[in-house]
Amino acid sequence: MTAVAPEKPRIVILGSSETQTHLTRLITEAERQLLLVSPYVRFDKLRNLARHVQGALAKGVSVTLVLRERDFSTGKEDPLDSDALTQLRQAGLKVLVLKDLHAKIYSSEKNALLTSLNLLESSINNSIEIGTWITAGTPEYASVEAFLKSEVHLTAQSAPPLSAPPAKTPEPPTPKREPRAAPAREGRVPLQVVADDDSDAGHCIRCGDDLDFNMDRPLCRGCYTSWKKYGDANYAEKFCHGCGEPKKTSVAKPLCRPCFDDLGDIPPPDDDDDNIAF
Repeated sequence: MTAVAPEKPRIVILGSSETQTHLTRLITEAERQLLLVSPYVRFDKLRNLARHVQGALAKGVSVTLVLRERDFSTGKEDPLDSDALTQLRQAGLKVLVLKDLHAKIYSSEKNALLTSLNLLESSINNSIEIGTWITAGTPEYASVEAFLKSEVHLTAQSAPPLSAPPAKTPEPPTPKREPRAAPAREGRVPLQVVADDDSDAGHCIRCGDDLDFNMDRPLCRGCYTSWKKYGDANYAEKFCHGCGEPKKTSVAKPLCRPCFDDLGDIPPPDDDDDNIAF
């Protein structure tokens, strides 16, 4: 008697870190079209996500972003006044605004993600979120498409056009961070330095997204959730916590050598390899 393989679920419920992983998957796997519906958006502090959207545009994917029309809930800052968003629009991103938008839906020709997650650094790094993953070709996916057609596409308006491209100005040099205190070292004890309270120039050593500079917490919330399953402080990561550049780092040594040297007169470990991060 032939065994019957269990049917693949048409809907999958996702936790916080899984929701972020599937959002990245949805963007990177899209081949024809990509729709990002998020009331509140700030790409400036989501550099890794912005790079994925840029990559989709570079592949020729038609990408549309729908965000909430500016009102009391969006705050004093204009959501369209964003350097990262401007760059994406110049690369071909289409932006629509919709009054009273609160739904969060991300879809491609392959999948749809219904979630509580906004495209904000605070949502991705600090909030507990949930997501629903739906595969194309199912009745549920068709229902999502019908909702988008009736509730989003028919009423959303095109965002005001971009003004003349802003002149490029050289970025000021990154100031050296002064550590609060250098702990006593015996052998190779991981450096425990916390940046001044007004410094936010840190980066997740796994995904590269922006977060507060804190040597004790070099991972964003989602990546920390994945890391703590094993808790290996020496596991190789991808980015420097300080400059955000692709470097070989770890939780024990979250900085590249130049950023480590910028911290001050703290004796480095006895290591002659300049490619090893601290």
